[in-house]
Amino acid sequence: MRCFIGVHVAGRLSQDCRMLAMGLPAATPRPNLHMTLAFLGERPQGFIDKLCPALSVTAAQTSPFTLTFDRCEPFPAAQGPFLALTTDAPPQLLVLHQRIWDTLVNFGVIRESRALRPHITLAKPGQSMSIKEGQWPLPVNEICLYASEPGQQGGAPSYRPLSRFALADG
Repeated sequence: MRCFIGVHVAGRLSQDCRMLAMGLPAATPRPNLHMTLAFLGERPQGFIDKLCPALSVTAAQTSPFTLTFDRCEPFPAAQGPFLALTTDAPPQLLVLHQRIWDTLVNFGVIRESRALRPHITLAKPGQSMSIKEGQWPLPVNEICLYASEPGQQGGAPSYRPLSRFALADG
């Protein structure tokens, strides 16, 4: 199955995301809202079963924090094609990201070469959008291992949480 690790978006922030994407084509379904931390690609169930205990330990080594997105803008470039909430990566997020990758590399996952660019994809409007500034806080209390399942008839994929791992002051 195709997998990735991310932070689930819920509560007030998920409502704000829906409002920002309202009326735009290809808006991200609310259950799919997340911030990606690492792509794992195709992985068998046996790999997932072995990885989960290690991710639990990794998460427990990091204290919870709040990540505040401060821009709603075209992503990954000025022309899009996506509209996303974005921010710069604070030290706490960089530490969590590094710990996750240290764990994944120990399991034979090849580390992505691109740098972490924190974002939450809101829509794929197909046109250039203006930048909006604001304050959109995301409580980072846990990380989630997701399965990405293809959408029906070419539609948007769905992201199914396989396991959640609480951050702690460990």
